[in-house]
Amino acid sequence: MMILHSMFARTFLVAVAVLAFEACPSFGVLVDRIVATVNGDVITLSELEGWAQPLFRKYINQEMSKEEIETARQEILSQVLPELIDERLAKEEIKKLGIKVGEREIERALDQICEDNHITREQLSEKLAYEGHTLEKYKKELKKQIERAELINAQVSAKIVITDEQVNEYLKEHPIDNSSDEPLYIIEHICAKFEQNNPESREEARKRIEEAHNALKEGKIFAEVARHYSDFPSGKDGGYLGAFTLNEMALSVKQAVIDLNPGEFSDIIDTRMGWQIFSLREIVQSGQTDLGSAQIKEVRKKLYQKQTNARFEEWLSELRSKSIINILL
Repeated sequence: MMILHSMFARTFLVAVAVLAFEACPSFGVLVDRIVATVNGDVITLSELEGWAQPLFRKYINQEMSKEEIETARQEILSQVLPELIDERLAKEEIKKLGIKVGEREIERALDQICEDNHITREQLSEKLAYEGHTLEKYKKELKKQIERAELINAQVSAKIVITDEQVNEYLKEHPIDNSSDEPLYIIEHICAKFEQNNPESREEARKRIEEAHNALKEGKIFAEVARHYSDFPSGKDGGYLGAFTLNEMALSVKQAVIDLNPGEFSDIIDTRMGWQIFSLREIVQSGQTDLGSAQIKEVRKKLYQKQTNARFEEWLSELRSKSIINILL
């Protein structure tokens, strides 16, 4: 019916979360039973049904006959069960390695998700509510994803190095077309967050962003100032925000950088995300053949993710072979 990617390949990119929160099936009255054991740990039918709910909603509807519904249901369950088994194996390893995720890590991940999608925390909550979820449930799912990401890093990612030769080979096979009609703007930023409707928080953030702005005026390097003052995860990366055409930019960003020359920075901007300063690192012009640093960085990121996913699947396969798994579905 469909090909399901590994749960861990999906969760490696923390900003793309699958929220399968429902624990009770919607199709028929079921008597709970054991569908699999993983090293003695039990997986029940109700757990499996909970994981399968998003696919049930997508592929099963009331216009189908009872026979079609049951056939589709069994096929979905058989495809979801291996993912649940892998999740249980990963959970065991997370416990063995003592991986723990605190509130600070979850908050940073939420900040990164908001930053990547150019939305505020309030807008994220509204979007979740519209989809029938809550921020607290989302944070619990995010906690699991961060734990899995730490597991991947411990078992796989730390062993991966992307060389210049690999980048060059990739570019030979997948040349980047810089001949689009619009130039790419490589943008950095510094953001001092504040709580909405909290004057005191807003004022404290304003003082912090003014200190950052003064440091830039004194000639300090933007990346260093971003690492010191920015409240967003991108601060650790020197404030790198991304590469955008003018049409792809949020209005506040566009207005801040449109008149800047490469190397210049903006005034302090009041945005929904917080007080911000934007810097234009470089412009990749239409038809330009030389690759900018941001484009090279994106290629490295893509190769890193590809190798990480492949290595993790190998590690997971080896872990399965060493485990005692009984499928009773």
